[in-house]
Amino acid sequence: MINFFKKHWEVLSYLVFGVLCTLLNIVLYALFNKLFGYTAANSWGNVLDNIICILFAYCTNRAFVFRSKTHGKAMAREFGAFVTCRLGTMLLDTAIMLVLGNLLAAQGAALMDELMQGVLSVVAHWLGPDTAIQMAASYAGTPAGVTDGSAAIAVIGGADGPTAIFVTSRYNAQALWGLAVKVFSNVLVIVLNYVFSKLIIFKNRK
Repeated sequence: MINFFKKHWEVLSYLVFGVLCTLLNIVLYALFNKLFGYTAANSWGNVLDNIICILFAYCTNRAFVFRSKTHGKAMAREFGAFVTCRLGTMLLDTAIMLVLGNLLAAQGAALMDELMQGVLSVVAHWLGPDTAIQMAASYAGTPAGVTDGSAAIAVIGGADGPTAIFVTSRYNAQALWGLAVKVFSNVLVIVLNYVFSKLIIFKNRK
């Protein structure tokens, strides 16, 4: 087992710190979304988010993943190459967020809403009518809250009992779509960044 970790340390450590960088990216995105709004989080907030993550990624990649020992001019060239490559993937991330996150926000929100409806319908069928009613009653409050659209969960169905539960106000379909796009973009970026780091940036790490 120890030999396995030693042999594959570079890939395993890159995955660990790549996941941490991705989590930092997503947390910052969610924070900017809450503080400045959806559109800002997908535009200038996304750029600031990436800059912070680039600095975090360089420090962790240099120290723990590729264990670079360069100094002086060599380190400056290494950092320059790292930032240049990361700026390239940042532009890709920015383009994805602007196109999928902003321009296609309405379509994405509709898709997420439909997906949530489907998931909650399956959950309602799996739990059974009695449990579905109890969940709706305890979570949504009074029956009036269900009918006026302010409830978090409502039950739909016919004479044979409820057939689905749907959320009306406890989740934001657009925010979920933005988060999904962010995760997709980060997966693509993390793969490209490893290729750039391995073949270009840290190839002369001694």
